[in-house]
Amino acid sequence: MVDLLQGVRVLDFTHIHAGPLCTYQLALMGASVLKVESPSGGDQMRQMGAQFAPGMSAGFLGQNANKRSIAVDIKREAGLAVVKKLLQTADVLVTNMRPGTPQRLGIGYEACKAVKPDLVYCAISGYGQDGPESDRPAMDHLMQGESGMILSTGSPDEPARVGFAAVDSCTALIASSAINGALFRASRTGEGAYLDVSMLECAMALMGLHYYGYFATGGVGPRPGSNPLANIGSAGTWSCKQGTLLVNANNFRLFERMAQAVGRADLITDPQFDTLAKLARNGPALRKEFAAIFGTETAAHWDAVLRQAGVPSGLLKGPSETVQHPQLAFRNTIASITNVPGISDALRVLGAGFLVDGDPTTPTNPPPLLGEHSREVLQELEYSPDAIKSLIAEQVVACPDHG
Repeated sequence: MVDLLQGVRVLDFTHIHAGPLCTYQLALMGASVLKVESPSGGDQMRQMGAQFAPGMSAGFLGQNANKRSIAVDIKREAGLAVVKKLLQTADVLVTNMRPGTPQRLGIGYEACKAVKPDLVYCAISGYGQDGPESDRPAMDHLMQGESGMILSTGSPDEPARVGFAAVDSCTALIASSAINGALFRASRTGEGAYLDVSMLECAMALMGLHYYGYFATGGVGPRPGSNPLANIGSAGTWSCKQGTLLVNANNFRLFERMAQAVGRADLITDPQFDTLAKLARNGPALRKEFAAIFGTETAAHWDAVLRQAGVPSGLLKGPSETVQHPQLAFRNTIASITNVPGISDALRVLGAGFLVDGDPTTPTNPPPLLGEHSREVLQELEYSPDAIKSLIAEQVVACPDHG
């Protein structure tokens, strides 16, 4: 198991996607992550989509392995007291509640800092914690539009949203990076941090090249559709006899290799295409030339030909094909977890995207049921058996066994 963050304790007050994915990254790096959830349903992602077991949707299962769960009503005085005890043992708290909500619940930064002065507190929101639009609700679709992402995506004639939760995902990764930076400072100085993470700003950071061009020129390029950003005729996406071929021969040298590899060396000296500028200016005409060539064989055939010639290429794939990639198997990128409620065989889950000393960053423990570890956590906080029984009986704390 990866131990980069071994000994770091994280209180996870997040829900849906950006927050839980952030804390999942921390869990995969070895942090002890405790989801602090409401007894009345918990993380909203538990209920979103088909249920494999009560409160166990695919979205929840995919980003909550290696975490524990305590279900506690923090609107109750006794529940908030439990949270304050937890804070005394925590290094990090993460929330993606709407600005102002943590303060009303008694878990705003100042209240938490009073309990744990060196706490790293990460607040994720759509627009930031303060400012003229900080109180606006934010979801991935809205933030894709607000950031300019939708207008930069799709065909030249029609914009489109990115087909997955791109803003949630990039926000999660940036937030986990900020937390790790704050933990490093804390290890040197003993000083905590208040991290104010904005989904809008994270989306713009993800779109960096788009904004770099705008800042430099005052304009933006055309939407590339399924073609690469290199706006030249030797970089594109082509339908083949079977499958779809992706090629990114984005400079003249690679264009030369590409033309030679497919038996069209004459294109190199064609007056329409004999300079890099002409590859861009006459791109549509060149793409038609390559379309005729690539349509004669399968995408796999041309991918092999171009790879042999040193031309960057690939195949258009869906998830069922991507998960069979030999590199993923070699790197043990996808883990299988057993004993997952509602899953009869094993649950496949993704790692963090990197190896540590050759070891994959993948989880070993299944995602928790709502409140699965409530009793265990209260015992760790040294609540007496009678006190635990009372908290459960009064519905301040919930656990699956209700014992």
